[in-house]
Amino acid sequence: MTPQVARARSGGAADRPVRLRLEPLPRVPPGRPAGAVDGAWWPHTDELDAELPELLTALSARLDTVERVVYDPEGWASNPTRLAFRGRTVRLDRDRLRQTATMSVIGVNGTQVVLLVVPPHTDPDRAFTALTAAAAPGEASTVADLLAISSPNELTARHLQPAQQREAVKDERRWKSDGGA
Repeated sequence: MTPQVARARSGGAADRPVRLRLEPLPRVPPGRPAGAVDGAWWPHTDELDAELPELLTALSARLDTVERVVYDPEGWASNPTRLAFRGRTVRLDRDRLRQTATMSVIGVNGTQVVLLVVPPHTDPDRAFTALTAAAAPGEASTVADLLAISSPNELTARHLQPAQQREAVKDERRWKSDGGA
């Protein structure tokens, strides 16, 4: 069987900002509980090969050169096994055994970022809340908990300290004024 190599698709994806939130470095605590993530990503579409280049570009500051992406194939229109990116071929592994709605992006040095993947057609308020909660410092909620978050009020009540609540409200206002981008 020939590996399916995807090439980044054009079509305006570069004109859109990547919707990604990450925990600040260094990640605390280093031995996080099973199910915890380093942040969250909200792709614009279900076209993995069109969405990954912007994500990998955004993550390259943290991972340097990306070697491999392990992803849950559910929810994607196609499931490529390789992606041409920055003159290299990045291996894309479909893994149904990992938690659903997650993705692991692994650098050549073994550094890894585990992301909650918020479905592209999610309501913008709910997506913003899940992204913000997943990236809160020291966040240890499971993927199921993060996806179940339904309103910004729940976020501020359950996940953030008062100073973080004020910052989250400012971020949400900015998010909405930018059209959820």
